[in-house]
Amino acid sequence: MKKAFWAMAAACMVSTASAEQAFMAPLVKQSVLLDVAASEYMVIVGERGHILTSDDGETFTQQSVPTHSTLTAVDIVGDNVWAVGHDAIILHSSDKGTSWQQQLFNPDIERPFLDVLFFDDQHGIAVGAYGLFYRTTDGGKAWNAERHPTLLSADDQAYLEQVREEDEDFYQQELNSILPHINRVTLDDDILYMAGEAGLLAYSTDHGKSWNRYEVDYTGSFFDIRPLSGDTVVAVGLRGNVFKMKEQGVWRYVSTCSTSTLNSLIPLSDERLTALGNNGIVVTLSRPLPDSTDSPYTPITQCNRPKEVSVQQLDDKAAVLNAVKFNNKIIGVSANGIKKLNLD
Repeated sequence: MKKAFWAMAAACMVSTASAEQAFMAPLVKQSVLLDVAASEYMVIVGERGHILTSDDGETFTQQSVPTHSTLTAVDIVGDNVWAVGHDAIILHSSDKGTSWQQQLFNPDIERPFLDVLFFDDQHGIAVGAYGLFYRTTDGGKAWNAERHPTLLSADDQAYLEQVREEDEDFYQQELNSILPHINRVTLDDDILYMAGEAGLLAYSTDHGKSWNRYEVDYTGSFFDIRPLSGDTVVAVGLRGNVFKMKEQGVWRYVSTCSTSTLNSLIPLSDERLTALGNNGIVVTLSRPLPDSTDSPYTPITQCNRPKEVSVQQLDDKAAVLNAVKFNNKIIGVSANGIKKLNLD
């Protein structure tokens, strides 16, 4: 899952259950931090309910937060910020991350949210493990659960239809148990992309109300999906695997000759994307990405890395989970805390 290895290691109605306050940690900037978002300000989230904000990318302030659940993802729209994480928690701030309130907290479902995305300050979605998918149309005052069986493979969908003909209750139980983990949702113009478990790549043209699953010759997990340019989309995931889509619906493998899992993608320009991964691995991808003669199953000793792909390793070899451009800097979050990255 996107960030889930680190996050997990370390209902339609808003629950009335309470959560404890996050611990104000003296070394919070060196703790496990899992996501970062930025506009004219920056918000970082991580383990134990840690939330940090910054106006300049240099000074970071830990905020008081009404949870100690691990937070896995954050999104910003104007002055509004939403953070999501374990115990099916959703937090909201209306003042740029300074103060926070719970919008959803339901530990009984035992599934974490792994990403959150808002289309505007009223409409947004939160997604996560085992197909966890919630939507709001009122800025998070109410969150409603959805299920999307079209995210399953064709074989699983056929199996479920057979089950449904015999027993609707059992169908609902099976659907709830076999939906894949949703690791990332990314919006590009009017297209919403999704990356997830078991080879899941999908897209939606109606803000995620319906989904079309891509066919990909790979059954491992994907952790991010983003456009490299107007005609190329890139997805990254387990064991350093990278796939590109240039023709609609046709995904081809790109060799990195690295087996470190890639967690997220950060656009550097219309021509370049950087993938951030475990073991401090940073993979830069430049257009035009060539077709590869390798496959996800090619032994590393026989791999052929194209010149359009470069790989470097950060000195401390800590897993990097995400990064953003902010104030002419690239700020990353990692298993060792906040990082300033040089990706030139």
